[in-house]
Amino acid sequence: MPSSPKTIHLIDDRRMGGVTRFLDRVAIMRPDDDTLFVKRGGMRGHAHEAGTIVSHLAISWRTLPMLVTLRASNPDARIIHAEHSYCAGFEAHCVLPRRQHRFHTLLRTVYALFDEVIAVSEGQARWMRAIGVVPDRKVRIAPPLVELAPFLDVADFVPRRAPRYGFVGRLDRQKGLDTILPVWRETAPAAARFEVYGDGPMREELEAMAGRDPRIAFHGLTDSPSGAYRAFDVALMPSRWEPFGLSCLEARAAGRPALVAPVDGLPEQVARGGGLVVHGGEEEWAALFASNAASVGAPEAARRTAVSDAGNARLRWARILNGEDAATPLPSREGAATAAE
Repeated sequence: MPSSPKTIHLIDDRRMGGVTRFLDRVAIMRPDDDTLFVKRGGMRGHAHEAGTIVSHLAISWRTLPMLVTLRASNPDARIIHAEHSYCAGFEAHCVLPRRQHRFHTLLRTVYALFDEVIAVSEGQARWMRAIGVVPDRKVRIAPPLVELAPFLDVADFVPRRAPRYGFVGRLDRQKGLDTILPVWRETAPAAARFEVYGDGPMREELEAMAGRDPRIAFHGLTDSPSGAYRAFDVALMPSRWEPFGLSCLEARAAGRPALVAPVDGLPEQVARGGGLVVHGGEEEWAALFASNAASVGAPEAARRTAVSDAGNARLRWARILNGEDAATPLPSREGAATAAE
């Protein structure tokens, strides 16, 4: 019996985050697509009336039986996996060297169940290929989709004696604020400010690092991430790993150039302007803070490249979800931006 033309997206986390926001955009672009919640730890995948099934599920040995039966129960469906979690930085910081072979075996085994594997950045795709966990013919590259309008509405920052730096995101080990906060305190000028928006397991530790420095403010969670960017001029992203880095895209859309760590999907976001990759570790961060980060990039370049990248991502996902050939050239990034407007 031929499979249905319907497309469904499988998720295992309902919390507001990158995947949820991505699916909000898909719902606008493709209102007939469905989203189904899959309980983590379930041992069995089910048959679905769908021609295309897109997995946004977390991969682990525990979920392997469910993914195997999902494949077996839907033999005629095109099944795609979008890899939102794993990347070179994750492996370097979260997988012990003696466990790397086992980790690669898990990924190779799971990716073999899918017809296509979506990498959310060029950097993530390079890592997948380098460790040999998925054939090149299966890899498609498509950054996440996100609504940029609220960020594009943020006014340009007003030049100040010293820049206001900022961070918007979860305060955990992945984001790496602990690696630069002491450096910032030692080297940033007296007039500089550091505005931190977000919460997470490292908040108390980071507040202790900040001490009583009056230049640093922890604002906690915000109901308006776009509004947070009004409070500062330069976004800091010293992440240990970042398959893509939605916050970097949002910062650029708000006209806030970004200083980013040289990991995974972050460097390609600022490669055409609107930010700077900090390759030199603590010494280079210190030099940038001491010099008021004058060479970070122009706000107009940050906005322009963000809009262009978002348009490119929309075209890529439309092509993937429509089952179109990956070999057909895409428009230039600037052309992709126009097509998305």
